Amino acid sequence: MAKILKDDEIGQLLVEEKPLPADWEGKLRPRVKQNVAFRQCELDVRGVSGKEFRIVVRQATGNMEDFSIILMYKDIDGTEYRLSRFNGRHPSAHTNKIEKRAGEREVCFRDKFHIHRATERYQLAGLAIDGFAEPTTVYNSFSSALRGFLDFYKFTRPEAPMPLFDTPGGSQS
Repeated sequence: MAKILKDDEIGQLLVEEKPLPADWEGKLRPRVKQNVAFRQCELDVRGVSGKEFRIVVRQATGNMEDFSIILMYKDIDGTEYRLSRFNGRHPSAHTNKIEKRAGEREVCFRDKFHIHRATERYQLAGLAIDGFAEPTTVYNSFSSALRGFLDFYKFTRPEAPMPLFDTPGGSQS
């Protein structure tokens, strides 16, 4: 059985700087898998502290708004944890199970962009680590979700190399 990640541990993992490799854009372009109804790709990234993360991207081939951009954390013992998912609009309903059990209102939603977050309390209840989700207006497409995901979880893009020579029409210093 996997250990329980505490909320402060999850928070530290989310804000750790995660440098992207130079070829990150090509690696995060989902590709069609054989006999599957979605495109998928993965990219492993090492955080500045040496911790291992993975970005997993899935997108339905028939509905461009049905996608998941997932942040995984790989512990030193090899256990992988889903820390977050930026999800698109998909036809199935999502229910926040702990909140439903508590009789809270508005615990279920359907066909909305939404973000799943890992929580200690969902793990302690024996539920999926990222079982809690909230609708969002932070993004409204796959591309805006990917940009927001990378920014929100501190993925840093490599700096563009400086040109050796001035480009036509550019100024010389």
